[in-house]
Amino acid sequence: MSVLSKIVAATMLMGLSAGMASAEDTSWLPSPLPKPISEITIGFSNLGSGVNSYVATYLDSFNAYAKELGVKTVVLDAQVDPAKQSDQVRDLIAQKVDVMVVWPVNAKAIVPALRRAHDAGIPVVVTNSQADASADPYFSSFSGPDNYVQAQAAAEMMVKALGGKGNIVIIGGLPGYTVAQLREKGFLDTIAKYPDIKILDNQPADWSRSKAQSVMENFIVRFGDKIDGVYSADSDMGVGALSAVKAAVAEKKIPEGHVKFTDCTLFSAAYDEIKAGNYYGSVLQSPVVDAQSAIRAAILVAEGQKVDKNLYFKSPSITQKNIDQFERPTF
Repeated sequence: MSVLSKIVAATMLMGLSAGMASAEDTSWLPSPLPKPISEITIGFSNLGSGVNSYVATYLDSFNAYAKELGVKTVVLDAQVDPAKQSDQVRDLIAQKVDVMVVWPVNAKAIVPALRRAHDAGIPVVVTNSQADASADPYFSSFSGPDNYVQAQAAAEMMVKALGGKGNIVIIGGLPGYTVAQLREKGFLDTIAKYPDIKILDNQPADWSRSKAQSVMENFIVRFGDKIDGVYSADSDMGVGALSAVKAAVAEKKIPEGHVKFTDCTLFSAAYDEIKAGNYYGSVLQSPVVDAQSAIRAAILVAEGQKVDKNLYFKSPSITQKNIDQFERPTF
């Protein structure tokens, strides 16, 4: 790991417990600066600001931190449309930005656009969701969470919650989206080590709390009290599923406290449910740290500095036992 990459990683870790990185700390910057930050323009193709509160908070943090640092930005919203995102990358190339940050809508669909940016001599930092492996030659660094490891942690929490035995349903994210794929694979690979835990079904809810509630209502109709655990790709969907379970408990279809919940990415609503004892556990991931990390990586790349190919930040597991050690998420 390069010295600068260690600085970035350390800063991300320091900021995690407080929910944000230290914006005032500039120890990660090279000295002297090869190019004034005020002369750098970062082009950003965002996943889609309306996806959920995590993405909205990330975008707000990205804009605020860029303003604080004095770096120029061109921020575009892909609206979860791979074709639109491809056009946006083409537009950012035409605007001759110094560096791009791209949050891929689709891991494979983004590859030709990343290749175009590379061929145009514009370095790219991929943020939050990884691109397909075929894109590796075309971007400088990935900055974000290790989604596979997060899913493994959520699986281990589920194993503890169920005592190593039971039936699980899975509520996934957006199909074709790398984060959703990794969070499914990491969970399934880990659960496969426990033969007494069975997967009843696995359905996507597209990162939507309301869709997750509908998916869970359907699971309850089909499986009833055979469901012992629910794993969701994030806790926004998990809370939607919990709402369906609470309704089923009120109707005496499922015993109270019977269904255990784990997920990746702790939202504020799930934080409250964990404290109340209604939700077993989640994984802490800060959109503020996520956004600030991407900007720092982009600036370092634009300054010609060496950064690691993968800049992962830490994501601790959160249960009722340790939740008081962490601040409530802001999203």
